Amino acid sequence: MIEKIQSNLVRILEDLYGDSHLNIDELKINLQENNDKKHGDLASNIALILAKPLKKNPQEIANSIKDSFITDEEITKIEVAGPGFINFFLSTKTHSEVLNEISAKKELFGKSETKNQNVLIEYVSSNPTGPLHVGHGRGAAFGSVLGALLKEAGFKVDEEYYVNDFGRQMNILAASLWLRYAQLFNESITMIENGYQGEYLISIAEKLKEDHSDKFYRNYDSIVELLKTEIQDDEIFTDSVVVAIQSALENDFNFLRDFALQAILELIKRDLLDFGVEHNFWFSESSLYDIKENKINQVDLAIEDLKSRGFVYEKENALWFKSSEFGDDKDRVLKRGNGEYTYFASDVAYHSKKYDRGYDRVINIWGSDHHGYTPRVQAAMEATNRDPEKLEIVYIQFANLLRAGKKVTMSTRSGEFITLRELMDEVTTEAARFFYINRKADQHLDFDLDLAKDQSKDNPLYYIQYAHARICSVLKKSNAQIMDLERADLTLLDTEKEIEIQKTLNQYPALIERAAKSSEPHLLCYYLKDLSGLFHSYYNSEKFIIEDKKLMASRLFLLKGVKQVLVNGLSILGIKAPEEM
Repeated sequence: MIEKIQSNLVRILEDLYGDSHLNIDELKINLQENNDKKHGDLASNIALILAKPLKKNPQEIANSIKDSFITDEEITKIEVAGPGFINFFLSTKTHSEVLNEISAKKELFGKSETKNQNVLIEYVSSNPTGPLHVGHGRGAAFGSVLGALLKEAGFKVDEEYYVNDFGRQMNILAASLWLRYAQLFNESITMIENGYQGEYLISIAEKLKEDHSDKFYRNYDSIVELLKTEIQDDEIFTDSVVVAIQSALENDFNFLRDFALQAILELIKRDLLDFGVEHNFWFSESSLYDIKENKINQVDLAIEDLKSRGFVYEKENALWFKSSEFGDDKDRVLKRGNGEYTYFASDVAYHSKKYDRGYDRVINIWGSDHHGYTPRVQAAMEATNRDPEKLEIVYIQFANLLRAGKKVTMSTRSGEFITLRELMDEVTTEAARFFYINRKADQHLDFDLDLAKDQSKDNPLYYIQYAHARICSVLKKSNAQIMDLERADLTLLDTEKEIEIQKTLNQYPALIERAAKSSEPHLLCYYLKDLSGLFHSYYNSEKFIIEDKKLMASRLFLLKGVKQVLVNGLSILGIKAPEEM
């Protein structure tokens, strides 16, 4: 119906103002639902938008449009209100059309045709130095649901995990693993303060011993003595221990690093799969530093590209990118004076490869602590003649975990964190996914464990799933499966609640499109809660198994429509719709 009104408005505007300077084809005609139904079902502000370019009074424009619009059995009345709003009144029959559409399309209702556009979403991308904790869960759920939304909206979607497997932290991980491994032979060996402390690393060390016995352990007296040194600076001391272990192990150090990496990646992949998250690409940062046939790695190629365009200079033996010329607050180091690459250098090379893979949209799901990275990465893309607008960054605010009203603290290195696995075990995967999504990404989230487990209307997921279970119960008790509901007289669905439910169902496809376009999965949660609320209110005010078989059939057909949309929406969220609760 919205498309019908929009096309009629375009035709009328072409007739009225086609000979003006106005480009009718480029006009964006929006229609929105009226909250107060006495002002009609739909409203357009097109007259207000046209007032300035046409230099006319918006009410005059609105009345001209109204006089030219032909009403029919679907659009029964048109009114001009306020400064120039155009209100459209629809027939009851029009509202019920959505029920036939849902019945015909079923799980395809809300799904758009293929847009022939490719999207890459990169998300989670946690350092592979330990298992995922609850802080990673929000980005994981967000990226997964956004991917499902985009697919539903007709996009071809790839989901990628960027593995930060290069640099200092990986060396600290390898050294930490060796220390845990050495402790299995010598209990007096201590773990460094800045090492990775978690129990998971002890398990990996035990597996290393099981596979390789004492191959990597000898009496490294110098390392043992170094560990006894009085610490002056944690970071400097950590690096000195890493260098000592690296020197002692030589090539075996790289083996330990890869052993730890693969073991932790297996943990991460298993947790993600059980959390309903599946990346079809895993991109290794270290691959950017592989020497190719031309004797240069991808990071140096990216730096050379910037240099050839005049955007790299040398200062204090370091290489700098002129990012300030593209709106960044200062220039950024690509390569330090000691020859080490910065994280930013890897980002430039990685994002260049993303663009070169031919995506129409490149979406990064980043933690809110990465806000400062956007200008510099966009600057690098613009400097190399890549469209910076193609890169979309969604920032995920931190999630606080609450138990009994108190915040649960976590720290990655100390090992005192709540893992994503523990969260799934406590509140279920579905509850965790929903509660992570049920708030706008850039807003702080207090994840209430007690509420996530509560079986009452206060728990929004329970409230939605209970709506589906209630409908299943009604349909089962009514023997709806043997009734010819397709022939139901839908004009009987004329109460205020019934019309409101039908209107809400009709909004579902546009909601999917909007949420996918704006990268806002929380809108789907809000929609499902609103639809469930309307149903519960309807359920409490009406009876469905009644003697009036015609009215009964109509109401059951309405319930089937609500049930299908609940299933479709929950499916996008990666959540089941239970038939009993």
